[in-house]
Order: sequence, then C-alpha cells, then structure tokens
Amino acid sequence: MRKFLQAVNSKKLEIPVGISVLIMIAAIITINIAVIMADPSSFKTSFKLMTDSKLLLLLNVFPSALMIIFVFSATNNALFSSALTGAVFIIGSVVNREKVVLRQDPFIPSDLSLFSEAFGIVKNFPPDKLIIYSFIIAVFLAVLVITFLFFKTKKIRISIRVIIAAITVLLSAVLNFTAYSSDSLYDSFPVEGNIYFDVNQYSSKGFVYSFIYKLNSMRIEKPAGYSNSYFIAAEEDYEIEQYGSEEVPHIIMVMGEAFSDLSENSHFDFSHYTDPMENFKRLASSENAVSGHIVVPNFGGGTSNTEFDVLTGYPTKFLVKDGISYNYIRTSLDAIPSRLLQTGYSTLAIHPGFSWFYNRSNVYPYMGFENFIHLSSFQGEEKYKGGYIADKYAIDSIIENFQSHIENSDNPLFEFCVTIENHGPYDEKYNEVDKMFDCDVELTQSQETLLNSYFMGIKDNDYEIGRLADYLSELDEPVILVFFGDHLPGFSNGMEFFELLDYNINPNGSIEEQMNVYSTPFLIWENDAAAEHTNFAEKIENAALPENNRLSANYLGTLTLELAGIDNISPFYDYSNELRRKMPVITDSSVMFSDCKYANEIDDSFKADINLLIQWSYYKVFDS
Repeated sequence: MRKFLQAVNSKKLEIPVGISVLIMIAAIITINIAVIMADPSSFKTSFKLMTDSKLLLLLNVFPSALMIIFVFSATNNALFSSALTGAVFIIGSVVNREKVVLRQDPFIPSDLSLFSEAFGIVKNFPPDKLIIYSFIIAVFLAVLVITFLFFKTKKIRISIRVIIAAITVLLSAVLNFTAYSSDSLYDSFPVEGNIYFDVNQYSSKGFVYSFIYKLNSMRIEKPAGYSNSYFIAAEEDYEIEQYGSEEVPHIIMVMGEAFSDLSENSHFDFSHYTDPMENFKRLASSENAVSGHIVVPNFGGGTSNTEFDVLTGYPTKFLVKDGISYNYIRTSLDAIPSRLLQTGYSTLAIHPGFSWFYNRSNVYPYMGFENFIHLSSFQGEEKYKGGYIADKYAIDSIIENFQSHIENSDNPLFEFCVTIENHGPYDEKYNEVDKMFDCDVELTQSQETLLNSYFMGIKDNDYEIGRLADYLSELDEPVILVFFGDHLPGFSNGMEFFELLDYNINPNGSIEEQMNVYSTPFLIWENDAAAEHTNFAEKIENAALPENNRLSANYLGTLTLELAGIDNISPFYDYSNELRRKMPVITDSSVMFSDCKYANEIDDSFKADINLLIQWSYYKVFDS
C-alpha cells in the first residue's frame, strides 16, 4: 500500500500556485451559485434577495471560502479542497431543498443527528429521484478520489500553510461568535413573507448563513429571569396521590401519522366513496366524547415533538428553538408516564417502526415507559402497506397487549401508540391507489394521485380507531381513548394544495390562519364503563374548554388526566390545567384566549403566566 501511494504521489499533476488560486476563486463562485440555484424559491428571487445586501451575500460566501482555504492549507491541493467544499455545501443545499419540498421545513443542524431516520425516508423516494441523487453522490465521490490522488499544487512551505490555516481558524471563530451568532444581525435582514415561517427565513437570507446561524441559536439557554427556587419548593411539599385499579380508568393514547381533517373541504365530495373520517365523526358525536384541534409544534414533520408536548406537558417551542426535543433527553424525565407509574399504573409504548427512530429506544424508558414494542415485533412482508407497517397491525398490538394486561394484572394501564402507515412522501406511495373522492377543482393526474394516496392512509387510520373503540365498547373495564394527529402532511408540492383548495391555512396570513398550519384533530372518548366511573359530562363542563375546542398540544395530556379524575399527581399538571383555562393556545408568536380571540401582543399579567410555564418546563427538562 505504501509503495502504491508513493507511486501515485510521484505521478500527481502539479498545478502552479497562481492557477490554484484561480481554481479556488472559481470554485467559491460556482459553489455559491449552485447553492442559490438549489433553493426551493426561484433562482432570480433568491439571487436578488442576497445581492440586495452585500453583507448578506458575504455572510453566505465566507463559510465556503474559509473551508476551501483551510482544506487547501492542510492538503496543498486546490482541486481537492474545491471538490470537498463543493460536495459539503451543494449536498447540504440539496438536502435543504428536498426537506422544504417534502415537509415545508428547512434543513437544520439537529437533522444531522437523524441520519438513520432520514435514510429510512429517502428509501421511499420515487426511483427516478433516487437514481439522480445516487448518481450525483457517486460523481462527487469519484471527483474527490481523482483530485486527491492525481493532483496537487506546487509545493508551498509548511510554515506558510500553518499560518494560513491558523488565520482561517481564528477568522472562522471570530465570525461564528459575532456575526453568525448575532440575533439582532440575523433579524435585521428583510424576510419575504411571514417572518415566523423558517422556510421564508432561509429563502430570504440564504441557506448557508441561516444554517450556521441555527447552529448557534439552537443552543439551550435559560429563560430570562430564571430561578429554580420556586419550583424546588413547589415540588418538595407536594404529596402524590396513589390510585388503585378500582379508582381510575385505563388510558390508551394513539397518535396518527399525519392524521388531519383536510378531507373536510367543500371542494371534495365523498358521497360515492367512504368518508375518510367516518369513524372519527361517529365517535366524536358520542355523548362520551369531546373533540377539537390541537396546535402542534411542527408542520409536515417533527412527530416526536408532538409526542413530547402531549406526554410531558412541556411546550417544545419554548424549550428548543429548532430541532427535535428528544435529542435533549439524556436522563430520567418527569413525564406523564413516569407520574402514572408512581401512582400505580403500568405503562407501555408501541411504535411499529425502528426502535432508534427519534431515539425512542432511549427516551421512552427515561419518560417512564416500562416496555417498548417496536418494529422487531411486527415481522412479515404482508404487514407492510405504503412502505410502512399497516395501521391494522399497530391496533392489533394495542388490543392484544391490553387484553393480556387486564387478564394478568390488577394495575390500570397507560398505553401509548404511534401509527406510521400514513407517513409521506405520498407520490407513488402505493402500487395501486383507490379513487377516494370527487372534486370540483380541476386537478392534474399527479395531484389527484397524491391526494388519493394521502386519504387512503387517513381512511385506514380512521377505520382502525373505529375498530379499537368498538372493542373497548364491549368491555366492563373503564377505558379512555385519546386519538390525535402529529402534524399536517408535508406534500411534495408545498403549500399548493392549501391554496388551490381554499383552505384557511396560510403561514403568511392572520394569526388564526397561521395556527391552522399547525392544527390537527384530537378526540377524547370514553367507553360506557369509564364515562360512568369518571362522570364524564361533569368533568367536561368543569374543564371549561374554549368554544372552538382548540388547545395547544402540551395541554392534551394534562387535560386527559383531569377528565380521568387523576388529580394531585403533579403541581406542574395542576398549573398547566389552570393556565389552559386562561389561554388554551400558546405559541412562540401568538396566543388564543378562552373567548377564542387571537393576539400576538398581551399584557404583563398574561406574560407572567406564560413565563412561569416556560421556566417550570425548563426546570423539569434541564435543571431538576
């Protein structure tokens, strides 16, 4: 091997220093043009936005220039440094484009920790797209190998290269801790569209600058005015209530992948087909049920953030500016499963996907789940539909494990399941797609196929929830069933369907329209045994839900405990339910009050209430 490398090195084509400098300058220009071209918005728009400000343009160019210079100083190879930098920046920009198209959410630094999850999603891309991207990666790899093995720049003294490398590292550090971490500088640049929509931020300010800014802004910081003394005192003297199986109902929570009520649209006609939400509506109309919408942390993705909000009561958006909340859970967490475990419940989590997806194999035990059933328990090709385990088998697992539990244990059970069949992308998801609806808006064949695929998944999920409720209806055991969607679907055509079909959904619109971007249905239903046991009608009245039954996702779990009659198990849950009565929806940019009025500016007393929620949540997740 050594002889081979020596032979290769002796045959390397030597490039003069002056030519090498020109190569690197050309590479910097080419790389940045390619990055702008990859932006989901038009090249003309992106280029104009960045060239309108020389500083903004430089902030996007500096990182690639500094990387090229640093790699060059380390390898003395202008072509290789240009190729490596190009591969990093261009592939990153293409990943950003695909994520925006698929989920209407940009590529952020924490996504790098989700490589396995991303690879699992990419495998379901259409074959032609997979071939194109595989070819691009292969070309980059070939270029890297060729430029490294067969080219070099005319030798520059090592001392000069060390000085260049040191200056590059120092300049990079200074820029990172000043310009690239400055909130005021980032916010000073204009944004085309709604400033709270990160896609607009990236498109207006450039992928490179925005990505590196996020790298700094995503650091966890203490809330303003934070002190843990109040929370320590509140927890110290609190006595947790103990419950037996005769006192409280079993609780089954099911989170449906991309479940929504998008089918409820005047342009669709399901009269000759099956209504995708037939069972949801049937159960919601029961006297033992309440339904509405939760406002979740993400659009088109971020499933685990909705899980986190519901299972803990802590609002992700106030704790983690960007990224996945589960990435920050590294030790035992005070959550609803762990609290229920302390009161006498048994706890079980089910997810028919890989155990490592969103780090659930580590996080679920931290949250208090005694057992976790995942993909390894769902073996057999016949169980897959649309690339994922069909919802039928997820619900089968819920029923089988519940039945086994009540036959072998006297403890009440808290069972949580995440379905996965309706995961995107929806283009060419199924080999064969049923016609699901008629529509009075003209759709292209690809648009109709995409919607049919999506509604097929909704119908399957809805049918299985109906089947689960029918099973529970026959039991003498009191059971509360909670069902909700994790986020709206991220269609490959972006927001096109929402505009085309006149949905009241707009990331650049009114406060209500913005909240609708993040709203999914929820249902809390009790079987007759539970409704009698908990006095459901009285509990609903006392819960004082807003007229439109809209809630932040972080309230759903604590509301469920209140309706189940599970009181006095956490001072934080008591506060959460108290705050819900004042402000049923709280986001990082706006609120909805109990009278269903929206606002993005509130008085100091309400700010104090929200700050207490934020600080308490920070204490529980990062400081307790």
